[in-house]
Amino acid sequence: MSDIDTILSTLELVAEEGIDVTEPTYKDFFEVSPESISLMEHMDHLMRGRMLNALIMMVMMPEGTPKVDVIHFEVKTHSANGVKPIMYLQLFQSFHKAVKGAIGDRWTSDQEGAWQREITQLMQRIEANFAAL
Repeated sequence: MSDIDTILSTLELVAEEGIDVTEPTYKDFFEVSPESISLMEHMDHLMRGRMLNALIMMVMMPEGTPKVDVIHFEVKTHSANGVKPIMYLQLFQSFHKAVKGAIGDRWTSDQEGAWQREITQLMQRIEANFAAL
């Protein structure tokens, strides 16, 4: 099973349980990234939901041009608003933590490895995009 398939399976488990990971994701994110609070204070829960959906899309997309284009767009758009690369990492890690927490004792080392590798790959692309700005 590919990393993307493994990640998708974790998201399916969360969906099957009907667990909304939005609140725990942002709670953790704001704790580890307090400077992001001022950047996002104007956002309501619907906008935060759309932002989380964009993150999920990036995580789920297979490697290739569309993923590269989405990452480029997200970095270009958000860097203009003061977002820093570390904030992406903190949000990815907070989402990962929320998904892992929702799955609980069903979480496996294979799932952990897939998430870690995907976050690392995403961050390499994000940092490269920031460097090119």
